[in-house]
Amino acid sequence: MKKVKKKSNGGMMFRVRNSRKLYVPFYLMIIVLIGVLSYIQYTGRPLNDMAFKMVLAFSIALIMATEIHRFGNLYEINDKSIIYTTGYFNILSKRVEFGAISDIDVIQGPWQRILGFGHITLFKFAEGPTLKNINRPKNFVDYLENKMVIARKEE
Repeated sequence: MKKVKKKSNGGMMFRVRNSRKLYVPFYLMIIVLIGVLSYIQYTGRPLNDMAFKMVLAFSIALIMATEIHRFGNLYEINDKSIIYTTGYFNILSKRVEFGAISDIDVIQGPWQRILGFGHITLFKFAEGPTLKNINRPKNFVDYLENKMVIARKEE
C-alpha cells in the first residue's frame, strides 16, 4: 500500500484514486495507431501529414481525458472514517464512519481480475457508496478493516 500521508494531528491518512489499469484499452488504442503510422513510415509509403497530426492530437487528447477522469474521484482513509470525494468544479464529499460500516464487498469482473483492480462496496446496514476502480482491492479492504478494528477498540 502506498500514498500514506501523515496528518498534522499525528494520525495517518491513506489516499487513493482510480487505477490507471482501467484505461489500458485506451492506451492500447494509442499504441496501435502509432504502430500503424510507424509501419507506414517503415515500408516507405508516403505518410499523410494531416493523418500524423490527427493521430498525435487524438493521442494527447485521450491521455489528457483519462487523467482528468481519474482525478475526479479521491478516496481517503483516516483514523475514524473513509471519505469519498468526487467532482471537478462542484465537489461532493461523503464521509462514512467506521462504526457505520457493517459489510464490505469486493466486485471484480474478468478483465478487472486479470489487471488487479476492482470495485469496493461499503454497506451501512444497507448498500452504501461504491469505491470504483481501486488498485489491489483486497489489499485496500484489508487495510480498511485493520483501521476499523483499531477505531472500534478505541471507542
